[in-house]
Amino acid sequence: MRFKEMIDTVDTHTGGEPTRIVLSGIPRLHGDSVREKRDYFKEHYDYIRERLCLEPRGHSGMLCAALCPPSDPSADFGIFYFDDVQYLDMCGHATIGLGTALQEIGLVPPEHRGKFVIETPAGLVTIKNNFIDDRVESTTIRNVNSYVIENEVIIDVLDVKNVPVNLAYGGNVFAIIPAEMFGVKIVPSEIRTIMKYSAEVRRVFRERGIEVTLVQWYAKPKFETSDLRVVHSSGYGSPDRSPGGTGTSAKVAWLCANGLLEVGGEFVHEGIVDAPFIGKAIEKVRNGDRDEYVTEITAQARITGFHKFVFDENDQLVNGFFFD
Repeated sequence: MRFKEMIDTVDTHTGGEPTRIVLSGIPRLHGDSVREKRDYFKEHYDYIRERLCLEPRGHSGMLCAALCPPSDPSADFGIFYFDDVQYLDMCGHATIGLGTALQEIGLVPPEHRGKFVIETPAGLVTIKNNFIDDRVESTTIRNVNSYVIENEVIIDVLDVKNVPVNLAYGGNVFAIIPAEMFGVKIVPSEIRTIMKYSAEVRRVFRERGIEVTLVQWYAKPKFETSDLRVVHSSGYGSPDRSPGGTGTSAKVAWLCANGLLEVGGEFVHEGIVDAPFIGKAIEKVRNGDRDEYVTEITAQARITGFHKFVFDENDQLVNGFFFD
């Protein structure tokens, strides 16, 4: 049997959230930046996203990080991100998984073992792997600058009125919402309710001219070692199993800007399946008329498998399907 297309991946999970890292098989992409190359991929090769993320090869929780040549000379790799419903400018859990995987499979040059740089659609991100002997124990990413967009925006969300929402950026735009106000707990059994409200939150802000990428729901933690329990949802597809890297960056920036966390202090998010992400701001910088924060997120990722995907032109479901 012969196949015209073949894609190689290494799969990881970071705090329970999967990342499918696309190593090879994507056609040549045009553009003067990774953002432009991502947009070219979206326009010409979106079917590859569907094939890798949708069933039968993927599932509603699948997210991919695709390697491409960087355009910035200071970057070692170019990376862009997509899942079953959308493209993301940056993804923290995927970048942590990427850092672990590229090191473990030998793609990081020996001289960059301690630190390397990736170009993402959101900007440059630094990856530092933390070792025990020769094994990656955890990975730390230094994210793009994070900042508060607006404090205490009051909205109505279906039957829940006067909801205070904090808007913050951590590589993506987040609407930060208290789960308690909606009477929901951050547990897998209440995901459908969280998704319903998340889609409505995004709709309300879209009508106001603000494109929210993800809704961040927070509640009291399950463990004494955590500061908050959290889950992120776009309202579509499957919510994040991990505590969310860009979401943790956004929360750290909001806490620092509101005097609730000092620069250098650690903040721990626990995810819906209990895994922790450790976030901190290492520097405050002034950019125009706003304060921005350089944040670092640390978590564990592990390789879960290797795949060589093939696509049979005679398969009527070659481009995948979504089963809610």
